[in-house]
Amino acid sequence: MAGSVRSPGIDLVRVFGVVAVVAGHVWTTDLAVAAFYPWHVPLFFFLTGWFWTAGRPLGAEVRGRGRSLIRPYLAWFVVIGLAWFPATITSGAASPLDLVRPFLGGQYIGRPYSAFWFVTALAVAAVALRVLERFPAWVPWTVVIAAVGVATVAPGVLRLPPASAGTAIAALVFVLAGSVARRWLPRIGRPALLGVTCLVAGGTAVALGSRPLDLKQADFGTPLLSTVTAVVLCSGLVLVGLALDRVVRGRAAAVVSRLASVGITVVLLHAAVIWITEPLLPAPLVFVAATVLPWTFALLLDRTPLAPWTTGRTPRRTDRVQGARPVVA
Repeated sequence: MAGSVRSPGIDLVRVFGVVAVVAGHVWTTDLAVAAFYPWHVPLFFFLTGWFWTAGRPLGAEVRGRGRSLIRPYLAWFVVIGLAWFPATITSGAASPLDLVRPFLGGQYIGRPYSAFWFVTALAVAAVALRVLERFPAWVPWTVVIAAVGVATVAPGVLRLPPASAGTAIAALVFVLAGSVARRWLPRIGRPALLGVTCLVAGGTAVALGSRPLDLKQADFGTPLLSTVTAVVLCSGLVLVGLALDRVVRGRAAAVVSRLASVGITVVLLHAAVIWITEPLLPAPLVFVAATVLPWTFALLLDRTPLAPWTTGRTPRRTDRVQGARPVVA
């Protein structure tokens, strides 16, 4: 959970991460995959750990994730389905299984629902950690290391459960890493220098052969190395974000926090925009449309009674000044 004092720099990192998710679905070249996939999805699991507060009741966690993640998931699933299902049926190219797959979620679901898997995976991961934290500290780590081991030797096993529930357990490695980083990294000091050092180290590892991750497919890349690389890159981004708190202030901070607070809507909607625009526009314009249109819709809807279902938030008066807690963390 987020603390009472917002970090506009980390909000900026969240926005950057959402933009990277969109870019990773627009451009699929080897260079784009190497640039985005080593860190863009792990970042949001890492931030969940960074803001994790132990001891929250399990029921409160379930309700909170249901409101902030699952409710928008269901709402946008229906809205997008009103276009996708009729178009798919009338095209005659889909089998009955193709029409069932979206309801299974996770790796079974494709465009225009490409990123929906992440939402359920994050929700499952948060609830699972809430259960595991009741045990001694070595228990969550043992479960997570075992799950990452399964992903390394038999990723199909983790892909099998619907809604990315299996992948979520392995992805907890980034949540736990974020929690540990929150306790130790701020003690080192000089966040900008340390953050840049982490980014250079992580980038060097990718350049030298650390394979990108594809968490949707339970692909953790090069065994151990890719996971460590992702943690190092995420640490670097968060530290740089903390250093930017001195720069992102006033009106700029309010705007950034506002964008971050509705990021989940962009995650859910951008693939549908890509689905519609990709046959019509060049890739750069597809990227612009898939970024700007969902964010514009989200900001508009966030000020209406539909906000709880479309952005996962209940608007508050303080949103205008501080922004609300981002639902993707």
